[in-house]
Amino acid sequence: MASCFSACWPWAKRPASAQRRTSTDSRGKGSNRQSFFNLSHTKKTEGNKSNAIPKGPSVLDKVLRVVGSRKEEPLAAMSEWMEKTADPQVVSREAIILVLVGLPARGKSFICGAVVRHLKLLGVRVRSFNAGELRRETGKAGIEADFFSSSNLEAFKERERLAMLCCQRLLEWIQAAPPGTSSIGILDATNTTLLRRQRVLETCFAAAQEAHHDEKSAPLRVIFLESLCSDPKILQDNYQMKLSNDDYKGAESSAALDDFKKRVEAYEAQYEPLQEGELDFTQNRPSDAAMPVGSVQIYDGGQKITCCRTGSSLVAAPLISLLHAMHLTRRQILLAPESNSAGQGLPPQSFVEILKNEEEKEGRIMDVICGASKHAVRIAQELSKVPSVPSASGVAAGAPRGRPRCVLNLRALQGRSADGAADGAATAESYADLVRRMRVEVLLLLERLPRSVLVICPGEDVRRVLFAHFCGCSEVDVNHGTLGCLRSPLGPSGAINHHLSLPGSWCQKSIADLEMPSWAVLELTRDHKGYSCEELELQQQPRHSLSGRRLSA
Repeated sequence: MASCFSACWPWAKRPASAQRRTSTDSRGKGSNRQSFFNLSHTKKTEGNKSNAIPKGPSVLDKVLRVVGSRKEEPLAAMSEWMEKTADPQVVSREAIILVLVGLPARGKSFICGAVVRHLKLLGVRVRSFNAGELRRETGKAGIEADFFSSSNLEAFKERERLAMLCCQRLLEWIQAAPPGTSSIGILDATNTTLLRRQRVLETCFAAAQEAHHDEKSAPLRVIFLESLCSDPKILQDNYQMKLSNDDYKGAESSAALDDFKKRVEAYEAQYEPLQEGELDFTQNRPSDAAMPVGSVQIYDGGQKITCCRTGSSLVAAPLISLLHAMHLTRRQILLAPESNSAGQGLPPQSFVEILKNEEEKEGRIMDVICGASKHAVRIAQELSKVPSVPSASGVAAGAPRGRPRCVLNLRALQGRSADGAADGAATAESYADLVRRMRVEVLLLLERLPRSVLVICPGEDVRRVLFAHFCGCSEVDVNHGTLGCLRSPLGPSGAINHHLSLPGSWCQKSIADLEMPSWAVLELTRDHKGYSCEELELQQQPRHSLSGRRLSA
């Protein structure tokens, strides 16, 4: 056991004779029977250093003399080691190429945006490469549905060229990753034909062979993500949201909808669903390079999910858990402050009015999530008394009665104060700690809820994290060292290697620098790529865009 411990923990290596000598000294002097773990490394002992450390050589000094050339303290070495090995994306170095498959308006772009936002929040190096955006950049925006027909050979060649160019740029981005870094690149295209997917695999396999002979490159893995949908309600909503695409700017809505339906029919005529046999691409190939191929198939926006050959990837684990929680239902998410900038709790009646107005506007019940403070409990009690309007309950329309309003008080929303108690600000934990703690109990819970939800945030730190999760981050230039950190009020000890900045004029700001309106609710509305944001006053009902701008992920 001792040899195993020494192999795993480098700071624990010392001669057996030194161990016996230290134990003998500690038994001989009762005043020195104090573990060095109880020295001045905590706030409680920091103010009493003179009383806590006895005069003369301490046990810590003896240990450091035995170590000899090692100058750093054992606790510092332990902390450094844990920082390096606490993240599975660091321990299991891997480059994942996520290849989207599916017809238009099946939620591929929305799923892609959600994956990028979530993984960036967790500190994963991730980027999306969209073939449609590349086509529009080359001057082919607003083209008619005939361009996507299989009978148009010239257009077919152009679409294949753009798709493979997009794949090549993705691989170049993967290869440019810093040594020891895991990456996830997403190829956002239809990829509806077997020929296209085979060409993508051939290109990725060539890159995997190059990475196999380069010790600094991470091994490659390909995962196909296919979205299949036949739910008419989801398709109708997705069709309407697609009309805001750049291809239909300034077009009349009915004409744009007809053209888009023709585009979908052109893709349906050539659609070849993903088969499990395609995952055996690398078998019987004369090469030492390994490139595992897996698949994830999502049916009707998350009603059913099938995963194949993805369980051995630690880097893909947060991606798979997010896909299990997602759905494509159109809804709104309201992020409200529990208190103002002065720390004074807002009256519960303000939230009651917001809830009533939003439910009347949507025609259905909204769920409510609050913190666990006394004031949050009082707010939750008042909101649970709000009667459901007839149109929201479904009784007036003769529809079956849905489940009642869900009002939750979550302790995970509360920050951790210096003495270990929960409060509204992340004063004793970094933003990275706050994100990790909120991920399962708050973020994935919000993804699972099918209805619109009002989240009453106990602190601005919580609201910043939620806003970053749903509205995304700007691109971060990892290669040029522009990474900031999720800062905590305690200083750089809580730093993590990623920088969150948001769209519009908020670009290049870390998440700690975001200014949240203290007397307004952020209303997030789902669109075809993510969520757009508007501001809703707590005292009055008129809405206006945040600082005069409309934000979208």
